[in-house]
Amino acid sequence: MLPGAPSRLHSSFPLRRALGLVHPGDLLGAWVRVGRWPLSLRADGRALLASPDLGYLLRRCGRVLVRHGHRAVVLNADRLIAWRTLQIVVGAPFLPRVQELRAIYPDLRVRGSRIALPLGLDGAEPALAACAAARLPVRATWIDYGGGGSG
Repeated sequence: MLPGAPSRLHSSFPLRRALGLVHPGDLLGAWVRVGRWPLSLRADGRALLASPDLGYLLRRCGRVLVRHGHRAVVLNADRLIAWRTLQIVVGAPFLPRVQELRAIYPDLRVRGSRIALPLGLDGAEPALAACAAARLPVRATWIDYGGGGSG
């Protein structure tokens, strides 16, 4: 697996070039920075779906074009999904009942008042329900890919 988190393609990346990376008869996703709605491009039996919403692309495409470092790479959706991490900011100076969460999610990481919980294909709702059952005061949450910023 590549180190670091994937990012959105630079707005200067030519989507016409991305069409050349599509296998004929396949649909490739492109994680872009701008756009309110998904953009669908087709040429020569190749289809590209560009969107700023990575979750939208992962539900529809088997492969997604993302930026890693300074280059564009095509990754399988399963690989990107494996990077999915729920970031939780807890509104407490210490986490007395985090062991209850660790029993359910053994790979969770705690740093200060922040919990990073690898989700994989699971949704965030069961994890947040477990936080509520453990009476952890959740202040903020977001889905991250790879534990770093997602661009």
